[in-house]
Amino acid sequence: MEVVGSVVGGNNAALVIREKKGAELELGELVVVESEAKKYIFMVSAMEFGTLLEEGRLLTSAGSMVEGTRPRIEFPEDDLRIFRKVRITPLVEISKVDGSYRAPRSMPHFLSPAKRASSEDFSFLKRPRNEIFLGKLRSGGSVLDFDYYMDGEQMLSHHTLIAAQTGRGKSNLVKVMLWEIMNHGKFGMLVLDVHNEYFGSGANKGLKNHPKADRNLVYYSKSPPPGQKKLKVSLKTIDPEDLLGILELSPAQEGALQLYRREFSHDWIKELMREDPQREKEYERKGVQGVTIRSLRRKLGNLFKIRCAMEGEEPCCEDDVFDLEGFGESTIKDIADALERGRVVIIDGSSISDDTGLVIMSAVMREVFRRYEGYKDEGTLQERVQVGVILEEAPRVLGELYGGNIFGRITREGRKFKIGLVAVTQMVSVIPDEILANIGTKIIMGNEMARERQRLIESSPQDLSQYEQVIAGLEKGESIVSSIFSKFPVPIYTPLFEEL
Repeated sequence: MEVVGSVVGGNNAALVIREKKGAELELGELVVVESEAKKYIFMVSAMEFGTLLEEGRLLTSAGSMVEGTRPRIEFPEDDLRIFRKVRITPLVEISKVDGSYRAPRSMPHFLSPAKRASSEDFSFLKRPRNEIFLGKLRSGGSVLDFDYYMDGEQMLSHHTLIAAQTGRGKSNLVKVMLWEIMNHGKFGMLVLDVHNEYFGSGANKGLKNHPKADRNLVYYSKSPPPGQKKLKVSLKTIDPEDLLGILELSPAQEGALQLYRREFSHDWIKELMREDPQREKEYERKGVQGVTIRSLRRKLGNLFKIRCAMEGEEPCCEDDVFDLEGFGESTIKDIADALERGRVVIIDGSSISDDTGLVIMSAVMREVFRRYEGYKDEGTLQERVQVGVILEEAPRVLGELYGGNIFGRITREGRKFKIGLVAVTQMVSVIPDEILANIGTKIIMGNEMARERQRLIESSPQDLSQYEQVIAGLEKGESIVSSIFSKFPVPIYTPLFEEL
């Protein structure tokens, strides 16, 4: 291995090495320092110049060169009095005796040589039982020939956060994860494909091209391709709970929804959309104002494309997705069945509104949660597959105001019922502390916003306080994986989905 420097200072939080001339280390690069019985892997977290020359002489020499008053070079390039000091932050400590590893609790010797890390230095990492490929190990901007996997059941059951600004590779990472999940057939995953990029269309590669797609993939769309499912949902299967975090509802409006649900059971939406002055007067005596009901009619009418019925008329859906009667009554249960069988279920969100798609996902996950609660009571939960949902609207439906919806409940309680959530977001700062604390794996991609970086650093399972500038400089596809199931933060590069 190439020697790139020597340990000359620091403490247990970070060491300082004097860089070998020409080594040209960069932020995020991995270096190895060894002792007799241990090997340490560090990440470059900061760099600065060092010199043994008197400051006045340096300034005078720099001025003469800049001004051109003395064209000769005063200091040769190989002058050992001028160098770079590189701060390296410890990642992991490996025993040379038995290959065990842990978060660093000791330090290498003073003046120990530092070498560039290679794929062989990570041979202590073993492939997990339910492996999900996330990418290849990365040292700075260089990709190492070492595949990095996480255990799918651990990763999904304890929830995952994928955080990055637009254009840093979030969707590509999700596609790679779903492709890997389909290899197993024992993880049920629900995803709303807002931009129609996961399933694939025409010659564009997608999950439809997976060799096990016939068995492990189900696709719902308004206009499905041959062999796939028509997206048709009966509003009888939608519950007021499914609207929380999607519609902005006042306490009075939430109360009115619950009243209609109690009074009319599964026909509550149809009856709410029906104008009935006599009923509204009765409800006013129960504390529900007419203005509240009219406001709800506007909101539900826009959400589900329902034409309100005048007195004596029947309301009807003008959109092909929803129906007020029995058409599509089995769709929510059918999707839940597919998830229980370990399928990846994609809902085509490109031809429906985001709100519409989120309502459908909420209804499905509410049904799954109801079933899995029953399995736990029966004592058969461990026989069931791990189920998860990919939520690309994470801040919106997990924010402070909407903790009562099914997605917030999954983050708080889902682990006990084998139900997990993958939250994809740009804005981690608006997700409540309670929810962030329940997310076991955080995949941190490039983010130039200091507030968002700080929020990620504070909520990560490992100490990332030295990596703020490293995170800011992450390029497309690059990330740091911080997980309660890993003893150190792992830098990876996720290849393009099309290259798998």
